[in-house]
Order: sequence, then structure tokens, then C-alpha cells
Amino acid sequence: MGPSYSRTRLTYINSPLNNLTPDFMVKSAWVSTAIALIVALPSLGLFLAIFQGTGNLFLGVSAGFGFHFMLLALSDRISKRLSQLFED
Repeated sequence: MGPSYSRTRLTYINSPLNNLTPDFMVKSAWVSTAIALIVALPSLGLFLAIFQGTGNLFLGVSAGFGFHFMLLALSDRISKRLSQLFED
């Protein structure tokens, strides 16, 4: 018979999940949706514009990809601005 291990459960007194309000959840959903649209749609538009204008797939993909990751690098700043916008 092997050693028996007791399972103890960790409880956090100041768990962030205890402090979630419906207002916070709605604000988070709107900010997340807005960031997703801001990061995805301009990159897709740039890709399609370059691809349709030049017919060069590689140029369109590389420009869209680069712009997408530039926006991802700025997503923290964008998130802070959007959070301020959705404040009460």
C-alpha cells in the first residue's frame, strides 16, 4: 500500500472573482470586442486593398501582417483609452 496524500484546497480571501460586478463584465466585453475589431479589420482592409490594387499576394499579406502586429504592440494603449471611453 502506497503513501496516502490528502488533498487540500487553496482558498483565496481576496479573489478577484469575488469582486466582479455586472458593470465590469459588460465594460470588459465591449472593450474586448472593440479591440478585436480595431486590430483585425484595418489589417484585413489593408491586405485586400493592396492585393486588389497590385495583384501581388505576398505584398498584401506582408503589409497586412506587419500592420496587424504593429496594432497588437499598441493594444495595451488602445485598451486603456477604450476603458476610459466606457467609464461612467
